[in-house]
This record gives sequence, structure tokens and C-alpha cells, in this order.
Amino acid sequence: MCVFMVNKPYALTCSVVAFYIPLGLMVLAYQRIYVTAREHARQINMLQRAGGASASSDSAAHQRNHRMRTETKAAKTLGIIMGCFCLCWAPFFITNVVDPFIDYAVPEKLWAACLWLGYINSMLNPFLYAFLNKSFRRAFLIILCCGNQRSRRQSLLVPSVPCPAPTINGSTHVLR
Repeated sequence: MCVFMVNKPYALTCSVVAFYIPLGLMVLAYQRIYVTAREHARQINMLQRAGGASASSDSAAHQRNHRMRTETKAAKTLGIIMGCFCLCWAPFFITNVVDPFIDYAVPEKLWAACLWLGYINSMLNPFLYAFLNKSFRRAFLIILCCGNQRSRRQSLLVPSVPCPAPTINGSTHVLR
């Protein structure tokens, strides 16, 4: 009848090993990153209040602020990526654990929808990284060639013809 029928121990074991333990580890790691970023922000604020107006301290404060912004952006990116992972895969793994305990009453179409939602997570990742990371976005646009037929990568079998260097966000990139 249903392709997704598994026994209770198997459903629990697979779900715990494949989703719940990694999820717990990701939450712990993200929590540590968040605590560290908050501590760095607090230290930077204390140093800025206590610091003098000399050029060297301004430069050091600027470097600390830049580093803090970078760390905060990385933590937010990680949080968004992790949140999408959880939202996409949680329905499948919840259903996987619950279904054997309710005598396999979950409709097959709901199973398929939960599974495909998990697969959609893999499709979302490149777009999330491109949206959240400037360097990844530039590389993504270069690979896709922004629809410009003249700047597409040449085949290895075709003799190399120099491509015009595309400009993305003011940066020139040479395709080889």
C-alpha cells in the first residue's frame, strides 16, 4: 500500500541519526556562535568607550568593527541556512517518526509532499547563498553568465576565443 511504511525502531533510529542529532549539534554550534558574537560586540563597545581619539586606535576600532560586522553577517547567514534546513526537513522527519505510532495513517500524498519539501531545501541552498553572500553571488552570476551569450564559457573541444570580461557590481571578472 504505502511505500513509506517502516517499523518503529527503524523510523526512530533513522530519524534520530539522520536529523535530530545533527539538528541538535547545529543548534548548539549556532548558539555558541551567537554567544561569541554578542561577547565580541560587548568587548568592542567597551573598547570604543574607553579608547582615545588617536589615529591608531581609530584604525584598530575600525578593524574590530569590520570584523564584528563580518562575524555577525556570517552568524545570520548560518542561522538562515539552518532555519531553512529545519523548516524543509522537519515535516518529513516528524512524519517519519509519528506515522508508525498512528498505524501508518498518514496519507501517501502528504508523505510525498513532506519528502519533496526536504528535496526543495537542496534547490534553495544555492539561491540562499547567492542572496546572502556577495562573493558567492558574483561567482553564481559569472557561472550563469547573466544570459549573455558572448560571455558563456567555451567548450574544451572548441578552440579558445577570448571572452569579454563581464563587469558585476563594479568588479571585472575574466572568464577562462
